[in-house]
Amino acid sequence: MQAYLVISQGSRWTDIFRLQGEISVVIGRSSDNQIVIRDDRASRRHAEITLRQGVWTVRDLGSRNGTQVNNHLLADEHPLADGDAIVVAGCRMTFVLDLAHAFGPQASPEAMSSAASGHVSSAQTIELGLTPPTIVGRRNSSRWSGRGAPAGDQASDAMFLYRLVYEMVSIPSASGLAQCALDKLLDRLGITTGGVLLINAPVPPVPASNSITSNSLTSNSIAGGSIAGGAAESPTVSFQAQVPGAAINEGPQVVLAARQAPGQAYRRVSDFLVASVVREGSAVLARNVQMDTQLSLARESGQRQTSSIICAPLKQGQQVVGLLHVYTALDERMLTDADLELAVAVADSLAVALSHQSSREQLSQSLATSQRKIDLLERELGWQHEMVGNSPAMLKVRSAIERAGPTGATILVRGESGVGKELVARAIHMRSPRRQAPLVCLNCAALAPTLLESELFGHEKGAFTGATERKIGKFEAANGGTLMLDEIGEMIPELQAKFLRVLEGQSFERLGGNKPIHTNVRVIAATNRDLEQAVRDKQFRSDLYFRLRVIEIDVPPLRERTGDVAILAEHFLTMLRAHAGRRIDGIAPATLELLQRYNWPGNVRELRNVIERAVVLGSSSVIEPEDVSLAPLAPLVPAPLGQATGTGDANNAPTNSSLTASSNVQMPFRAISLEQLEKEHILATLAAYKGNKSRAAIVLGVERSTLDRKLKKYEQDEV
Repeated sequence: MQAYLVISQGSRWTDIFRLQGEISVVIGRSSDNQIVIRDDRASRRHAEITLRQGVWTVRDLGSRNGTQVNNHLLADEHPLADGDAIVVAGCRMTFVLDLAHAFGPQASPEAMSSAASGHVSSAQTIELGLTPPTIVGRRNSSRWSGRGAPAGDQASDAMFLYRLVYEMVSIPSASGLAQCALDKLLDRLGITTGGVLLINAPVPPVPASNSITSNSLTSNSIAGGSIAGGAAESPTVSFQAQVPGAAINEGPQVVLAARQAPGQAYRRVSDFLVASVVREGSAVLARNVQMDTQLSLARESGQRQTSSIICAPLKQGQQVVGLLHVYTALDERMLTDADLELAVAVADSLAVALSHQSSREQLSQSLATSQRKIDLLERELGWQHEMVGNSPAMLKVRSAIERAGPTGATILVRGESGVGKELVARAIHMRSPRRQAPLVCLNCAALAPTLLESELFGHEKGAFTGATERKIGKFEAANGGTLMLDEIGEMIPELQAKFLRVLEGQSFERLGGNKPIHTNVRVIAATNRDLEQAVRDKQFRSDLYFRLRVIEIDVPPLRERTGDVAILAEHFLTMLRAHAGRRIDGIAPATLELLQRYNWPGNVRELRNVIERAVVLGSSSVIEPEDVSLAPLAPLVPAPLGQATGTGDANNAPTNSSLTASSNVQMPFRAISLEQLEKEHILATLAAYKGNKSRAAIVLGVERSTLDRKLKKYEQDEV
């Protein structure tokens, strides 16, 4: 026999509870009751409504404040008649067999009929002055989120949550965390069915058969047991809530974990409940939902009807990122408010674990990306700082680096500008025990003397105009590592004295400071000046000169190791090829010969710039001589015509090394003007390259337009 309890607060109806014959309804303060009254005047088990021999009866369960029916205290079990008013601790419940008896004339027959059948629309709910009829509990948080030692039955729940968190700590995947939390909760509640759903989650690639766009998952999607595997195997659900104003995104949803009874299919919770949980940010307990289209699950043939549902949010801050839901069928027990509180606690723990797991994954991905960038950078730096060359001079430099690197001795690197003195310093640092510490480089010629002292030793705030904050000097920055001072010969004598004291192991002070600072730094100095002459001219301190010149490494200029030019050119091409934007197979033999015959006043730095310019501005798959632009500071001198031999045609320069002038050739002296000598030289060079004006202009060190102008003048003079 079916009846209803219409619950009201003040003058408004707030809830309808459907009474069914096989279920006794206990009313009281305990969260285990079917109807919970949050009032201190109510006893834990206050009253009970039961169907006895076709008649609904109510009896008081020994409460301290009693139960009233129609304003009379109950002394014994009392049969209920249609319209009787039951009052427990100030809560009024009207017993009706027909909902039409409970509402006033303002409610339409359609609304009352819908309420009786459980199919109440949003508009009819407003008309009846009711909240959704069978949502009997909402909860924003759990007592397990607070502090304090629980007692009694709470201690058992606390131990359950402790073990759950302990197990989740060691689970590496999001799907594993969700499945663990869901399984433990279902086992604790003694029920079989539930799931974890992510909202607005990035969807991993899934097989086409697992992509679901309907309101439920069929038995072919997940059947007969739990989801196994990672998130990539999770089916997706796309849905749109049908509740006005519901803050539900229509993006894809991911079922992260699910479990159901054997032979049954997983069914997603209703759009109405999802919208309610996401909008309010609180968990929901709904009971007697089997006849309610908004609260029940999507129905399929052969499925058990659902009677009660708990849906709890997974929150990160104030944002709901997922849902944990469990539900029971008619042949299982009804979920209670105590179950709701435990589900909220599990959902909160799972949300924290998923957040930490996501942070770990992001950190791992970030570290992997950073490591790839570091590896790429190290490879690029390796290209840039590799000692390239097989000439005897370079082998001597390498040998000195290998011997001096592991020591702590001060080193003076000497050589012309552009030979790679900083490269030598880096090679020494990488072969020393200090290689894990920083290598700090400073060019002494690039700063004014006053700024150089600040760069070396640092300064305090207010030490001079513009010193708005404390600055750490290079000596402090390089502590434990290596300090490379380029162009040491440009340091003024006053600063040389302070620098010498630091080299001798004494402390120093920042500009404007009075605190002594000690550092452990290896110094490598470099210069292209004649320090000996500077000492004689009193421009460089002799004691500092001898202190720096513990180990001296001379780096030869490129013109003294022309055998390394081709190796260096190929090295730079390999390093720069990735930035070309086109395929480059190599360097033409004629181009290599041209590079080897150049004087290279800018040394290795100039060679790198020449190759980079050819890579950027060239158009063919091979670097040709016309792609090479050499500075006119050191033009090539062609070999005498009698020695000019080659195997190329008009478009290929001779490849024989006999183009270089021989010191054994004696040229007869002729008294001619410089203009005539220039003309003969230009014509001889043009003849040597068989009329190729572009290559002749490169050899002569002039622009092509200049060569054309001179040749035109020569033709006019002959006419």
